Amino acid sequence: MGVEPRELVKLTAGLVLSAAAVRYLWKKFAASDDADFKLKPGSPKAAGLESPMKGSAQAQAGGEDAGAAEEGVWIYFGSQSGTAEGFSKELEQEASAHELKATVVDMEDFEPEVFVKHKSVILVIATYGEGDPTDNAVEFFKWLKDESQSEDTLSGVQYTVMSLGNRQYVNFNACGRLADAKMEKLGATRIYERGEGDDDQNIEEDFEQWKENGLWAALRKAAGLGEKEDGNEKSGQLSAKDVIAGLPLRAEIHENARKLPVDPLVQVGGSDILGKWYFHAHQAQVVSEYELRQVADPDAGKTTKHLDFDVKSIPSLDWRTADNLEVLPSNPDDVVQWFAERLGVKDQLESSVGFTRAEGVERPVKKPFPTPCTVQDALGLYCDLCAAPSKAALKKLATFIRDDGDRAVLEGLIEDRQTYQWLTGEGVRLSFRELFELFFASAEVDLGTFLQLCPRQKNRPYTIASSSREDRHKIGICVSVVAEELRSLAEILPELANRGFAAPAAETCLERLGAEAAAAPRSFRGVCSSMLCCRTTKGQRLWISARPSTFRLPRKSTTPIIMIGAGTGIAPFRGFVREFRAEGGIRPKTILFFGCTKQSVDFLYKDELQEAVDAQPKILGEIVTAFSREQQEKVYVQHRLRERGQEIAGLINGGAYVYVCGATAMGAAIREELTSALGSADYVNRLLTEGRFVEELW
Repeated sequence: MGVEPRELVKLTAGLVLSAAAVRYLWKKFAASDDADFKLKPGSPKAAGLESPMKGSAQAQAGGEDAGAAEEGVWIYFGSQSGTAEGFSKELEQEASAHELKATVVDMEDFEPEVFVKHKSVILVIATYGEGDPTDNAVEFFKWLKDESQSEDTLSGVQYTVMSLGNRQYVNFNACGRLADAKMEKLGATRIYERGEGDDDQNIEEDFEQWKENGLWAALRKAAGLGEKEDGNEKSGQLSAKDVIAGLPLRAEIHENARKLPVDPLVQVGGSDILGKWYFHAHQAQVVSEYELRQVADPDAGKTTKHLDFDVKSIPSLDWRTADNLEVLPSNPDDVVQWFAERLGVKDQLESSVGFTRAEGVERPVKKPFPTPCTVQDALGLYCDLCAAPSKAALKKLATFIRDDGDRAVLEGLIEDRQTYQWLTGEGVRLSFRELFELFFASAEVDLGTFLQLCPRQKNRPYTIASSSREDRHKIGICVSVVAEELRSLAEILPELANRGFAAPAAETCLERLGAEAAAAPRSFRGVCSSMLCCRTTKGQRLWISARPSTFRLPRKSTTPIIMIGAGTGIAPFRGFVREFRAEGGIRPKTILFFGCTKQSVDFLYKDELQEAVDAQPKILGEIVTAFSREQQEKVYVQHRLRERGQEIAGLINGGAYVYVCGATAMGAAIREELTSALGSADYVNRLLTEGRFVEELW
């Protein structure tokens, strides 16, 4: 019987790690005079000698060498989706152009005894959920908030903070602001103003602006360096040779996964935040999928599906009602095939790919994603081939464009922040494939290089719409296609040329499409939502993981429950209603406010919810609806809440819990109505603190 590539990874992981350990110990003790294997002290990328699987801060600082911990700039990141990590790596790459040595550290590897020795620190910190630290930064914040520490704990540290968040959330950039204040309280010296990135607008622009306002000058001054001469600014310009030299791995392809070379120092675990997720994910089968809208039009992007996953065979998957299910999307087959052809591997999609260390790399290296796997999976699952890449990623890819003129156009475009934002932002959204076709006609890049430079595919979280009490072995989610109509290429390309960036292959691209297709509006479809709603069928297996949410029902069954959601914001409340049913209808006061456009078009779970209201005893006490398009003036859930304001205030005063799920704009409107009904914002904030007002917004 054959072995699937992914299963082969699991079966051989222990053997590979054991081999790595044996090889290391043999080198260290039996051949201690062999300097070729020894890691260079203070190497920013060196893995710890005590634990080859973990690049701890102490290992990166050269073990016990206090001097190494003091050298250069240390960049710590707290990241959930990879943005803060990506920014940190950009800073590391740019530092050399400013004559600074920089080292990036995952906050998961934070070690207080090393941190306090640093002279210059940059904290790049994302705020997750409702003001919480990211998973990898939890221990860092525990240490930072420890009141037992003295006020001079960080007296020798100079620092700055780049905080990342979304302004639509009440606790905007809460973690970055807290870290800034706590660092100063512990005696650290702020050498540059805190930056605040807003993911609701243009977080990359915020980051770029923060850097340009004087970051490097401040860091050079802190390092005792003088002002940098303007003529040296280009010293950090990359070439393809530089990029390849910085890649730690090379790809090997073979028809038979068993015949791929195995490098014991290429380790499992993931080389970044997203890579780590891949290694902890589980594969689950879709056991049912059905349309929830009364009127669906998938071609127009109007479809909402319920999908159930069988998780019985994954006992380690811990989940509860209304938690989040993270799903890894796959790129559309036509996109994968296009890139495969462009990379010269169109006939090798079913072959297996693995990694070995690049020539000259002696240290342990973690895989970016699980291998061996097929080339199809490497491109389809682990590379983001749909969204335009970040400017940092595109800069590296641009070095492989052989035509000097073509490369100059793209490099100029990358530097023009306003134009690049327009080209990749709302209404235009040039895709990765379109960018590649328009600017990379002369590029030569091999699969192994591309796999390491291409942005990783991100998992997408969906609020679980099922009850763990009812059935622990089945997880349900509710998904709508994310859709947007975009401008045609016939409109975009002339405007791009007018901005000074004529795409080298524009004419060829338009001719290939034909006049009619080039002039037709383009469409954007979310890669994960379109996969789940339009390309997933019963029996398919997808990669998933579960994450806790703050949605928890009160323990006392007599506590009133107020639920407010619109569209797919119904998901956790469908889960709650299923929980109520499993409990036997013991909760006396439950109200659901639900909004959609029309009850005959997109009233999700309509029959199921009505049955819960009509049941004896009642499963759901009451459902209050807001159909925004069934009358001349639009009516939303916040309007229905206002109509019942006095009653809702009474329930809250009596101990009720309030749950809100949906778009951030709706969440803000609900908060305003609650503030009005309760008489003060302080009351609402107190409910948040007590855990009686819970939001999940996007």
